[in-house]
Amino acid sequence: MNLLTVLAAVLLLWGLITLVRRIAEDEEQRRSRGGPSVRGPRERDEIDYEELRRAEKEVRDLGADARPEDGFEGDDWGPGAPRKPPLY
Repeated sequence: MNLLTVLAAVLLLWGLITLVRRIAEDEEQRRSRGGPSVRGPRERDEIDYEELRRAEKEVRDLGADARPEDGFEGDDWGPGAPRKPPLY
């Protein structure tokens, strides 16, 4: 065998080991958190559907040119979103 074949085999083996190890670590983290063992979203937050309906109703009639600087009833524009300074 030549050097390139050996190198390719080593890289393939390293990739497979890394993949299997990452999957095992993810499963272990899910089990320690008490989450499902099926692959999917890491964490699910509870959804406040009433708040979601109010937010959808608020933005339903906004045009494509609406900006956060214009100010609205719920003008935070997302959880934890800082206000951006106006562009001059």
